[in-house]
Amino acid sequence: MGPEMNQASSPTSRILVTTEIPLGHPAKLEIEQGLRAALTGLAGEWRVTIVCSRTSVWWVLRVEGPRLEWMTVLASPSKQNPTEITRRVLAALRDSKVLS
Repeated sequence: MGPEMNQASSPTSRILVTTEIPLGHPAKLEIEQGLRAALTGLAGEWRVTIVCSRTSVWWVLRVEGPRLEWMTVLASPSKQNPTEITRRVLAALRDSKVLS
């Protein structure tokens, strides 16, 4: 199954979220909405990608935007939930001084 692209935009930012999270995943929409919410209001273009392993359980989460290029591995299903993913993205934004 190919990735799905969703986008939200405002006058100062553009957020592109592409995920391979399976349609049947119970938190798919909540994860994608959480990613958009974490980046809403930030200036510039933001790209978020989640690539899911086809042979194992890990996911790769990548966020690219002005002053930030960041990636992490979500190695187990316990890390593949809206709260954990949003927490990691917000921490990366703070660590890179995009958010204070």
